[in-house]
Amino acid sequence: APDVAAAWQQASLNAFLELGRATWSVAREWLLALLGDDGHEHLVRPHLVPVGDVTMHLPFEVADYVDFYASEHHATNVGRIFRPDGEPLLPNWKHLPVGYHGRAGTVVSSGTPVVRPSGQRRGDERPSFGPSARLDIEAELGFVVGVGSALGDRVATTDFADHVFGVVGLNDWSARDLQAWEYQPLGPFLSKNFATTISPWIVTAEALAPFRVPWTRAPEDPPAL
Repeated sequence: APDVAAAWQQASLNAFLELGRATWSVAREWLLALLGDDGHEHLVRPHLVPVGDVTMHLPFEVADYVDFYASEHHATNVGRIFRPDGEPLLPNWKHLPVGYHGRAGTVVSSGTPVVRPSGQRRGDERPSFGPSARLDIEAELGFVVGVGSALGDRVATTDFADHVFGVVGLNDWSARDLQAWEYQPLGPFLSKNFATTISPWIVTAEALAPFRVPWTRAPEDPPAL
């Protein structure tokens, strides 16, 4: 299709992601047919490049980045780190998806060097400044939203497949000592926004579909609104 051909000539996948679910599906079927049939080898082989000769890049331009506290175990463990004398899981976590907007400009492709951040940390009488001594990683899953929505419009959870193109592996770098001092009351800032690493490969939602299993979880306590 002309739209797909033009989109694939761009430096990122953004133009292709904007084309929507129906186009994603048709393009994937065409690629699978082309790569899965030896009869098309004469068409494919001239475009093959050895993996060792390839430099991977960020697959799409990041317009926005939202980090969600999706795991109760993770939220509880981090709460114990930051609030050792208090309740580890704050009461709102049981009722709404807790999240914050990260810095889109510091999302980088895997393999990009990461500079250890410097900042303030809590001290006995006054804070001190210096390189983070508690640099941490967080192995997470990033959802790539391909189709946006108009300002003010609601998107139902049942419309997930019409908006989310696929997933990437994600490492949310964290300077825990700086974070413990700066995050209250507005949330993470420099301690979480100096770098976020993602895989240069996107696994499409359609590719994952055959491996979906029924969702089982403990009963909600309390029930969700």
